[in-house]
Amino acid sequence: MNFKRFYFLGFLVTLTFSLTLQAQTEYPIQQVEVLMYDLLTKANLPGISISVKKENEIIYSKGFGYSDIKKKKKMKADTPIRAASVSKMITVTALGKLATEGKIDFDKPIKEYVHYTTPPYANLTVRQLAGHTSGIPHKPNKRRKKKYSNTQETYDLIQNSTVLFKPDTQYKYSTLAYNLLAAVIEGASGKTYTKYLKEDIFPSLNMNNTFPEIINDLDKNDAKSYYQKKGKLVLEKKLSDGSYKLAGAGFRSTSIDLVHMMDAYSNGFIDPKIVEIMFSSNELSNGEKTNVGIGWRINEDIQGKRTIEHAGNRQGARTVIVNYPEEKLSISIMINAKCILFIEETAHVIAQLFLESQPYKKEGTAKNYALEIKNNGAKETYKGALKMTKDHVGRLIIDKENKWYSDSKVFYISREKNYTLSTEFGLIFMELNPKPLLRGKVFIYQLLSDAHHISKMPLLEIKAL
Repeated sequence: MNFKRFYFLGFLVTLTFSLTLQAQTEYPIQQVEVLMYDLLTKANLPGISISVKKENEIIYSKGFGYSDIKKKKKMKADTPIRAASVSKMITVTALGKLATEGKIDFDKPIKEYVHYTTPPYANLTVRQLAGHTSGIPHKPNKRRKKKYSNTQETYDLIQNSTVLFKPDTQYKYSTLAYNLLAAVIEGASGKTYTKYLKEDIFPSLNMNNTFPEIINDLDKNDAKSYYQKKGKLVLEKKLSDGSYKLAGAGFRSTSIDLVHMMDAYSNGFIDPKIVEIMFSSNELSNGEKTNVGIGWRINEDIQGKRTIEHAGNRQGARTVIVNYPEEKLSISIMINAKCILFIEETAHVIAQLFLESQPYKKEGTAKNYALEIKNNGAKETYKGALKMTKDHVGRLIIDKENKWYSDSKVFYISREKNYTLSTEFGLIFMELNPKPLLRGKVFIYQLLSDAHHISKMPLLEIKAL
């Protein structure tokens, strides 16, 4: 069955543009767009879709670049893009709804809901599967067929995989484990996984352009997928079928739909007590926190604001959804290319423009600084320069070849000292204190090697000579 574009709203594009125009009087929209266009060029991306929602209202939504480069088709905020691993959060949202209805318990063995499971999988819990402590590997080790038509078919992939460790003794990210969560949803709801989403989740949350990707059904409204090769963007001519991992990475969605999804966690669709559980870190048997709850990653931005988030990276896509629960703000960014990008940090940077009550800075004085730059990671020190305009836009130049940050634009974002460095790997935080003698720090805190995504040692420390 083709679930694509049910309840499609013809007026959605008009609504998007009207909301964007309305937001311009309240938020620094021009600054957001300057950053997005610079990122599009600097990171060599085909297109970017971004939406921001605050207190259940879309306050910004726009596309940049192209959904189809050859046809020069513009990216829009409602252009469906591969959701990649953000698909897991669609599954998790369904689990939250079922828990709210008392139909599942996160800590009961899944054999209560999935009667065809066998040991050692039968005694795993929803919490272990969603929180990546089950021991199920990330990918199947069995050759998979081209197309899977139902959830039970994918169980064979799990049965033929080796359990890597005793549950709750380690954290290891697993997309394959989400196949079992789809089976839990079926057992608890009495409907197929896709039917439950179509009837009980998507309509209630206005997720009108979210659907299981069926490659042969894609049309001109869907974003083309690309990859980067030797500085060029190349079209993905043959997309891999994701039916074997639908619940973990197989959906298409839009940035608008993903921020709509976050309403479930604040409007009572999911009970607040259940939300609290889902947004709380699980613990391993040794007491160590994983900083992952029921699927969601518990993080914080550079300002110390708590974030609940998840990112995705798949053939033809890089995606993220970030929620600031205390500030009631959600932001989603979707890119139609597989790329190496600090996408969580990029989302955090953009979010600052909507979170700060005084985002603008008074006109300053143009100035050039000679710098000494300490690289804390490489244990090296460089010479460089920072050229700033009176509008607080600058350029950081480092006298070191082959450094991805060695020639990057600097943009002011909020307060007196918060800036961002626009690099080929995304927007990263930069702190500048001009008085009495310029000092600064550049942060990368979403390190790929940091399993729990909490690490804030400055990458660079700079000072004026």
